[in-house]
Amino acid sequence: MEQVQGTRRIKIRQYRLLFALQIAALLCLALSLAAPNLAKEGLAIGELGTPTLSVAPFALIAASVLLLLWMRLWLRREVEAAGAEAARQVALLQVDPLTGAMTRRIFMDALKAATRPHPAGEPCSLALLDVDHFKSLNDSFGHNVGDFALTHLVEVARRTLPGALIGRLGGDEFAVLLPGCDETTALARMEEFLSALKTPTFAANRQLNLSASIGLVTAPRQTSFFEEMILLADLALYESKRRGRGRATLFDPDMLRIKRNRRMIERDLRAAIMLDELDLHYQPITGADQTILGVEALVRWKHPIRGMIPPAEFIPVAEEGALIDMLGEWVLRRACQDLEDLPGRFVSVNVSPSQLRRNDLVEVMKTVLRDSGVAPHQLVLEITENVSLLSIPEVLGRIQSLRTMGIVIALDDFGTGHCTFNYLRSLPVDIVKIDRSYISRLADDPVSRVFVSAVLEIARALRLSVVAEGIETPEEFSLSRAAGCTRFQGYLLGRPSAKPDLIGRAQAQISTRQDSLALTA
Repeated sequence: MEQVQGTRRIKIRQYRLLFALQIAALLCLALSLAAPNLAKEGLAIGELGTPTLSVAPFALIAASVLLLLWMRLWLRREVEAAGAEAARQVALLQVDPLTGAMTRRIFMDALKAATRPHPAGEPCSLALLDVDHFKSLNDSFGHNVGDFALTHLVEVARRTLPGALIGRLGGDEFAVLLPGCDETTALARMEEFLSALKTPTFAANRQLNLSASIGLVTAPRQTSFFEEMILLADLALYESKRRGRGRATLFDPDMLRIKRNRRMIERDLRAAIMLDELDLHYQPITGADQTILGVEALVRWKHPIRGMIPPAEFIPVAEEGALIDMLGEWVLRRACQDLEDLPGRFVSVNVSPSQLRRNDLVEVMKTVLRDSGVAPHQLVLEITENVSLLSIPEVLGRIQSLRTMGIVIALDDFGTGHCTFNYLRSLPVDIVKIDRSYISRLADDPVSRVFVSAVLEIARALRLSVVAEGIETPEEFSLSRAAGCTRFQGYLLGRPSAKPDLIGRAQAQISTRQDSLALTA
């Protein structure tokens, strides 16, 4: 803004200087033309005794005056045009052209002013918010729909948050300043905004169900520095995402401890990947006779100081940054290296959404298979049920390319997300893994029995294999086998184990069966 105003002042000074120079030049010209005539003719005394000058110099001066007036009008128009352009530039710096929200710089100035100490001590709250799954929305429906979503969000905020200052920080990131609101009032107002935002709307003949994740912090109770307000609100925003999105979360001091812990995990995990300090455990996947058909690879991390760190703790940290790609490739390479010694015919590896978005995913898979000598049909890639991800054409194209290579694709945890049975017909998958939440309730929940039966009927029609996950009791095994499942996985059939332990248990199982056959014979 200051730069635009400075440019405007420079232009006006230039025009004024030009105008002054032109006046001086014209006056000099007029005097130079008038002087010879005055010297030659002198004063002419008329009949009435009135002194007169020659007519020619007056005509020249009159023409000069007219020219000066024209130049003055031209100069005024130029100055007005420069002022209008400067005003337009200032408006662009103050207002986001797409949504009409305040720009980042102007919002930050307003936040800084609101957090300055003043005698009244009036509180103010800052809310940072992101549109949930915005990238998937853009990728699935196009940028026009994404732009509509951003504009709609600002409109809803203005309607439900009167008196609030709304700024767009970049992309789908917005900030809302609530003057005079403590944390309780701010939380109530933002929950009202979330409720209004969840009302379905339409864009390009598509129904949109939007939601947002929000982080809240209040000054001066939690901090009096506007830079720190941004950091603390961002921590609360992350907590909203971690808890499932679509909610508003107040900052809590414990979040600082959690953030420090995440940074430590990220740093040490990067080192563990590069130094090959991670390990894989393998869980059997069996047939109806409990023979091991293959195994699922599950990453484990024994920290040299903290001991075993659960995957539920370090995998989300890896997914936040760029580490998930490194971790995923490490798991894939190690599993393919171990396959030759493992019981069964295949190894199953989980693939994260981040990996599926990588343009080089197919090439990475080809390289790993070539380096390890593993046949494509011996590798099963498990993808998580995620409608927003599986509806992206580029992702579906990569999955189809992997399947064309001969790699087997499994749809993991089916029934926990939003995939309908129609997805089983359209998705390029070979295996469906029914989530444990249905298998564990087969004995006493009619809905679970109907769901499992429906999945099996569709799978038979589409020639898909079905895995019953989470088998923990003989009853669950019997019921899922009676329902028609052909593959089984769970603690009853084998817990995740290190490679030597799994190999030893498999050999013992084979010996036991051979002894049983010998006794029968």
